Amino acid sequence: MDATIVCIDQTKKSVQVEPRAAWFPRGTRPSVELSGQPDWTCLLGAITEDGERFFSRFTEYITADHAKNFALALCNEFKDDLIVVLDGAPYFQALAVTDLAARDDLAFVTLPSYPPELNSVEECWRQLQDALSNRFFDSLDELTTAIDTALDQLSLSKVGNYF
Repeated sequence: MDATIVCIDQTKKSVQVEPRAAWFPRGTRPSVELSGQPDWTCLLGAITEDGERFFSRFTEYITADHAKNFALALCNEFKDDLIVVLDGAPYFQALAVTDLAARDDLAFVTLPSYPPELNSVEECWRQLQDALSNRFFDSLDELTTAIDTALDQLSLSKVGNYF
């Protein structure tokens, strides 16, 4: 099967500060109050061995139907036979998704538990986290604009190290 390999993964981002580091006097353990709204967005991301990217954003938790529709959208986007590398998230393992493996143009490979070093999309999420950390977003619109900007500026040379 001559196919395109595409890794997919998911993440969730909230409208609030996500602190990465802080400086405090030695020996102290102050608590830092963070304020934020409960708004959030979930992302499903895909990246091919050639660095092509595809992202979808949701304002609800990802379900098997989202995962199924995302896999079908990948088929339409890349127009090739696909080998989809995914993790063991329950929505990826649901029948709605696994039944798609019956298609001639789609095959799934499930990674073992907790192997972020094997999934190239994890590098996208790390770069996204770096771009969003220590920032406060007043609204979901402001957050999604920042997400879109960060995703457009991903360093693909770092992502290519996974293939």
